[in-house]
Amino acid sequence: MSFVKDYVDCYGYLSFKDKPFTKEDNVAMCMSFYMPLDKVDMFEQRGNKHTPVGLVLKKDISILLMAMAEQKRYSEMKVIACTDNFCDKPAVQFNSCTFLLPDGNIVVLFRGTDDTLTGWKEDLDMLASKEGIPSEHLSVEYLGEVAKRFDGNIIVCGHSKGGYVAQYAVMNSPKEVRDRVIALYNNDGPGFATYDYLNSDVYKELLPRYHHLIPQSSFIGMMLLHDSDYTVIKSTGIVGALQHDLLTWVFDGDKLVECKDITRRSKVSDLAFYDIVTGATEEQLDATERTVGTLLEGIGQRGLLDVKDNVKDSAKGAVEAWKSVDKDSKDILKGTAKDAVKAVTKAVKAVAKDEVTPVSERAKSE
Repeated sequence: MSFVKDYVDCYGYLSFKDKPFTKEDNVAMCMSFYMPLDKVDMFEQRGNKHTPVGLVLKKDISILLMAMAEQKRYSEMKVIACTDNFCDKPAVQFNSCTFLLPDGNIVVLFRGTDDTLTGWKEDLDMLASKEGIPSEHLSVEYLGEVAKRFDGNIIVCGHSKGGYVAQYAVMNSPKEVRDRVIALYNNDGPGFATYDYLNSDVYKELLPRYHHLIPQSSFIGMMLLHDSDYTVIKSTGIVGALQHDLLTWVFDGDKLVECKDITRRSKVSDLAFYDIVTGATEEQLDATERTVGTLLEGIGQRGLLDVKDNVKDSAKGAVEAWKSVDKDSKDILKGTAKDAVKAVTKAVKAVAKDEVTPVSERAKSE
């Protein structure tokens, strides 16, 4: 059984002129982009040692990136326009980077959620806010600027939240930019707030160039209201949340191993999220977003590693923050939790009876 690093080691000697960019390259580049590429000498800064980027972003990412740097295929790329947009209020964790390939193509990458609590807060805003998140608009601006400054066909890639904003960026760009996009890769990224986009002319136009990859027990990719035009990839992760890690996706030679369908557990997640998202009221969304923001402020740490290193202070801050939340918000959250349990129970029963409404039918009803 092989994984993305094996792919890099075995086929990295081939130039992009000899072997054009593939969905497997997309996985390698999205995973490696969790390293801070805006710091070119990052490996030296880390004492020439492979270290984790965060609590859930392990040192294997550093190992993969350095393996890519040693191969002809990836060392020939030119790295440009790395961005790092970070803000606490409103929550923004937006990172993008562009690679110029020797065959003349351009690869635009959007990073998923990093180790910062702000990044996780923006994820919640993506789920809870019907007004969208700042990273959506930043992604459109970034892609437009790249298209203006550089000639050539464009390949757009992203993992998790990065896959979400990658799709958003392309779909919301002017036609002259969209026409230059020859491939769009969304790796286990969640869907949108409504199914409207599935019926749009832009989505239909992009469909032949759109590649939505999800693991067999996808969890993150089942969030919000997503498409059904996905390719299922085999993963060694035990559950969906662990399968979200691109390092667990299985390769056979130079190809990702594909599966026929998602698991029953993933179907449960899909249906449950559908009911939760479509049934949530503005009051519930506002209370959730407001309360989580209060808790994160109370924790008072920048990233998950900081929380781990300061568990006592973080827990104390969270408890005090919870005490400060008003009773109405707490009551609303309790009701929201009950609704979520009901949604999961309903989804389990529907999947058991094989009463799963196709995404296309749900889209028509939205």
